[in-house]
Amino acid sequence: MTPPPATPRPVSGHLDPILELRSWQRFHLRITMLYAAAVFAVLTVSAVVAYTAATGAAKASLGDHMRATAEQYAAGIDPQQLVDAGLPASGDHPLQARLRQWFGRAGDPRIASVYVLLHDDDPTQLRFFVDWTADQEPADPGERYDASELPEMLQGFHEPVTEQEMTRDRWGLSFSSYAPVHGPDGRPYALVGVDVSAEDVWAVQRTVLWWTVVTWLGAALLIAGVSVVVGRNVRDPLTRVIDATAAIAQGQFDVRLRLARSDEFGLMARHFDRMAEGLAEREVIRETFGRYVAPDVAKALLADGAHLGGEKREVTVLFTDLRGYSTVSEALDPVQLVGLSNTYLGRMQQAIDAEGGTVIEFLGDAILAVFGAPTPQADHPARAVRCALHMRELLAELNAEAQQSGLAQLWEQAGLEALSHRVGVHTGTVVAGNIGSATRMKYAIVGDAVNVAARLEQLNKQLGTEVLVSGETLARLPKELATADARGEIKVKGRSEPVQVFAV
Repeated sequence: MTPPPATPRPVSGHLDPILELRSWQRFHLRITMLYAAAVFAVLTVSAVVAYTAATGAAKASLGDHMRATAEQYAAGIDPQQLVDAGLPASGDHPLQARLRQWFGRAGDPRIASVYVLLHDDDPTQLRFFVDWTADQEPADPGERYDASELPEMLQGFHEPVTEQEMTRDRWGLSFSSYAPVHGPDGRPYALVGVDVSAEDVWAVQRTVLWWTVVTWLGAALLIAGVSVVVGRNVRDPLTRVIDATAAIAQGQFDVRLRLARSDEFGLMARHFDRMAEGLAEREVIRETFGRYVAPDVAKALLADGAHLGGEKREVTVLFTDLRGYSTVSEALDPVQLVGLSNTYLGRMQQAIDAEGGTVIEFLGDAILAVFGAPTPQADHPARAVRCALHMRELLAELNAEAQQSGLAQLWEQAGLEALSHRVGVHTGTVVAGNIGSATRMKYAIVGDAVNVAARLEQLNKQLGTEVLVSGETLARLPKELATADARGEIKVKGRSEPVQVFAV
């Protein structure tokens, strides 16, 4: 049966991690903006192409129509009559009236004006013979028109032509076509111009722009919707991953994602769950291992692996032994003895852990501990002495509890007033590391400092003291711990120099 998905437990003081990011820092928004930029770039290019093509097609179609209209008007004008009429000073000539009437009957609402221009002495300066306009004031007959900047208009004296761009004059912005009227001798004599208002071209351009805006708005709405969907599909799994990693960082190794997805997030979730399972197994091993060796040693072994060998290091060794243990053993049954031993060793372990020490070994009721290994500690002498004093306090508490429970009466009947222990502390150089074989090893400390600490512990019996420290340790203690009674010097087997002894 598949277990239900485990939801990461809330992390204390933890808010939605996505809210810690600014908008432009969020991945799904950045990827959406990237896609949006690409889409709008394509839309913009398409709009420009469509606008240019539509405008060009509209102008070409309109230009063809105007040029055909101009050619039709030019073909309908009798050149001889035009030459005979000359350039009347007024618009009363019958030909002018007839042409105005003819132009006005065109019936094409797109045509804004039709006119006939004649050459003047200056070929770039033209004169109106007749001008018909739909809704504007026409030019007077004989009125000059400057065509010096309109080469396409001048070309209209020789062949039909349509302007490529709109032109502006005193009648406004217009789009024009021209057709020539040749004289009786076959040479260019006049031209017929047909103008269309710019509104007709603008209408096409406005249509293209309107559809462009509609397309942009539609694309923006579509992208916004896609962004919401993408945001949910990205934000939810990311939030779960971040919450789960935060939970694991706080030691909650039972967290699992179990995302039922077949994409990259599902793959990431499956790898994450396998990693969490491995971490949970590793934590169980570390915790179990830590019950047999010091936690710092367990961490070091799990991190670096178990390798034989060690390193020289200055440390402070603490050796302690329970006084009168044989008497206690006789007074208690085995079950009571094991319970008392475990309680005593547990209390002493508390004192060692409180000062960051490492238990090297439990030897029955004796304890060998070290300060300054495997983790270096600059103040290891002070830690060891504070630990010894704390041990004495905890032992006093243990005696008080034994009195209340009645357990103390058993060893009192055997002649032991109370539980007490002896502690020896010495600072020196040892080799700390893994000792043993390739298949079985333990973390240990080896060196003269261990022997001296054990000798000091035994010396308490002769001197009637509880805690003895060496001169090497006393010299490194801070002022508040350096108060001690000198108890002379002792010779330690294997050492040429005697050891100064002080009772704390």
